[in-house]
Amino acid sequence: MTHPIDRLLRSPGATLRRAGGLALLSLGLFSGSTARADLSINLQIEGPPPPPRQEMIIGVSPGADYVWVGGYWDGSPGHYTWVRGRWDHPPHAHGEWIAPHWDRDRDGHYHQTRGEWRDHDDHGDHGDRDHPRH
Repeated sequence: MTHPIDRLLRSPGATLRRAGGLALLSLGLFSGSTARADLSINLQIEGPPPPPRQEMIIGVSPGADYVWVGGYWDGSPGHYTWVRGRWDHPPHAHGEWIAPHWDRDRDGHYHQTRGEWRDHDDHGDHGDRDHPRH
C-alpha cells in the first residue's frame, strides 16, 4: 500500500509543485526584510487521465441479456479514480452502451462525457454522439 504523500509526489505536475514550494520557502527564509507579506499562487495543471487499465471480464454473465461494461477513469483532471467494469442489463432490448470518454477542449481543459445507454437501431446509425458534460 502506497502512502498518500508518495502518490502526490509521483502524480503529474509533482516536479512543478516541488519547485514552486521550494521557491516560496526560499523567499521566506532568505528575505532580508522583517515585514510580512501575503503571497498566494494558484497554479493548476490539467492532464489527461491515465491509459485505461487492462481488465479481465469477471465471472460469467448473470443472464442472457447482460453485457460487460468495461472500466473507465472517473473524477476530475488531476483526481482520477478507476471505476471497475461490471455486468449490466440494458434498460430495453435495443440498448447499446456508449462508454464514457475524456475530451480536451480548445482551452486545454479536459471534460468527461458520461457513459450511457442509447437506443440502437438496426441500421448502425447511432445519431448524434454529443453527450452532456459534467
